[in-house]
Amino acid sequence: MTEFRSRAVRSLVELHEMELRSFLATWKRFVASGKPMPEAHGDADYENPNRLVAHAQGAARSYMLWIREVLGQPVTDLELIRDAAVIVPKLDAYMEETLAGWRRHLASLEDAQLAPTQYKSRWGELFTIDQMLEHAVVHPMRHRIQLERVLMG
Repeated sequence: MTEFRSRAVRSLVELHEMELRSFLATWKRFVASGKPMPEAHGDADYENPNRLVAHAQGAARSYMLWIREVLGQPVTDLELIRDAAVIVPKLDAYMEETLAGWRRHLASLEDAQLAPTQYKSRWGELFTIDQMLEHAVVHPMRHRIQLERVLMG
């Protein structure tokens, strides 16, 4: 078990892992169902199921990489990949690499690093480290819920 310096970070890393795994399980059920993609109003990530899963998995890795980058300690053993053609063929392995990276690279975070300093996200909004960790937990949850609605409908 990885030793974390912050109980808050440990909890968020564990929650993220549960939500990302849950999203992937739901995505697999969704693909097997043959049901149509949720309405997305022009969002390219909803073009097809592979784009959606690559978006969620790529974002999970991106959040962790961003945290280390803004702290001036970039990750060198995991690259940012968002291409569905690369992610989907090795989907489970990609996710496991990402989750292992979360534990390996975020365990050293200390409570004092979580706030109040804000950093510009890749999409231009300001986030503290704590806010980005919470965003990372909720992101796959939101996509899972969207797919569950389609599956129930």
